[in-house]
Amino acid sequence: MKIFIGVPSRGNPAAPFTESLKGLAADPAWELEHSVVLGDFVPAQRELLARMALAAGSDLLFFIDDDMVLPPNALLELERAFSDPSVAVAGALYYTRDGTKPLAVSRWSSRRTTAGSIPAFDHSVTPVDGVGFGCAAVSTAWLRRLETPLFSAQIYIEAATRRVRLCNEDYLFCERMREAGGNVLLHAGVRCGHYDRASGRLQPERWEPDEATQVERMLVRRGDGSTALTPFDGSLPEADDRLERCSVEYLWAGAQAR
Repeated sequence: MKIFIGVPSRGNPAAPFTESLKGLAADPAWELEHSVVLGDFVPAQRELLARMALAAGSDLLFFIDDDMVLPPNALLELERAFSDPSVAVAGALYYTRDGTKPLAVSRWSSRRTTAGSIPAFDHSVTPVDGVGFGCAAVSTAWLRRLETPLFSAQIYIEAATRRVRLCNEDYLFCERMREAGGNVLLHAGVRCGHYDRASGRLQPERWEPDEATQVERMLVRRGDGSTALTPFDGSLPEADDRLERCSVEYLWAGAQAR
């Protein structure tokens, strides 16, 4: 099996990330190739890595962000999830940099992003609508079914706080795969730390107990502006998604990776 490991980076990989790579196990039968793509627009970095994996004739593409801390069995366990040919994407469990929520989603739609919930999970493999791509594997057989460009993104604009964030390139990709007929899995037995460079902390500082995660949840905003994960309640009002469409064009310099 040919495995391609792609790392989108700004050129300053976190020390805990590079340290975790030293203990990462791989199947001796794998033919491994890896590449780092530098930049500050992650969707395009993933786009280039995906096309490089296709050009290399790889069977499986691993995306690993350079602030992840991977357990030694991460690649082996994620690869096993693809024994079912219907699986297009399988992602490890990790949390946001502030440790507030796991990066996996159910009930998610690109037209109603706030309708999504945090799926119930334990240490097994769970079908979901989307996973974060900080540590995730993609079947190139399914990747070839999609038209290019493969990755897009949404820009989250918070006018009140004068903040703009790039988001959802991973969930949007998972949505495309689901629409093509592929399955998306969360492998919550593969648990990765997420290193926050600002605080120097690894999140989550402690893993949630199974009795908390085995309940479908949602993120709610309290009156004081803080957020909390609570049991999912579909009767509660959703935040307003006011979508405005813009376009971004990829300009390829020289020979295009195909």
